Amino acid sequence: MAKQEIKIGVGYFPPFFVEEEQQGLFIEITEEIFKQLPNYSLKFIYMSNHRLLHEINSGKRIDVACNIFADSTVNAFLSSPIFRFTDVAVSKNSAKLDLNTVKDLKGLSIAAYQGAKELLGDDFKEMALANPQYSEHSQPKDTTYMMVAGQKDVRVGDINIFLHDLTSKRYKNEAQIDVKNFTIHRLWPDVYSHMAFKDEALRNSVNEIIKELTTNGKIEAIYLKYQ
Repeated sequence: MAKQEIKIGVGYFPPFFVEEEQQGLFIEITEEIFKQLPNYSLKFIYMSNHRLLHEINSGKRIDVACNIFADSTVNAFLSSPIFRFTDVAVSKNSAKLDLNTVKDLKGLSIAAYQGAKELLGDDFKEMALANPQYSEHSQPKDTTYMMVAGQKDVRVGDINIFLHDLTSKRYKNEAQIDVKNFTIHRLWPDVYSHMAFKDEALRNSVNEIIKELTTNGKIEAIYLKYQ
């Protein structure tokens, strides 16, 4: 029997989705899920996150959208939470910073991703607005560079993006660029996004598979590969 092609919209968002290599953390999770649905063949279509939401709502170009947040205005059926983001604060070991709560960030120079002060809670927003040394940047790799280069004390953002940044050519000849030289401060709970489906029955089947892969540890094993 011929397989049914299913078009899955994904954002260009390394290390979660990497278009040139047709791989990434969230791609791997999606492929693991659909291994349990062998009647489908997957075609990944890369686009901006803004376009992703538009395309799943129109239902003309894609059948599934990956990385949709629960508060999005989406005309589709959301899966169980599946794609995990882990925002952390990162500092150099040499700085010897003891950061246990958001309030401990007060007075430090901080580079964060764009929109962080609206997403990381009231305490963080209050700190950010009162801190002249706080800045947000549209490119997460810039926040990593600023902390590594000593321009900022702390980098705030997803841990997987940080680890991916450290592997870039930008740091190829810098021996001190090793994850062991940094302290990860886990100040926030994980946040999850979903897959969005035009077909409710397919969404229901995927939810059963997500439950199974969560129980047997296969999804967690994929996350651990990237950390």
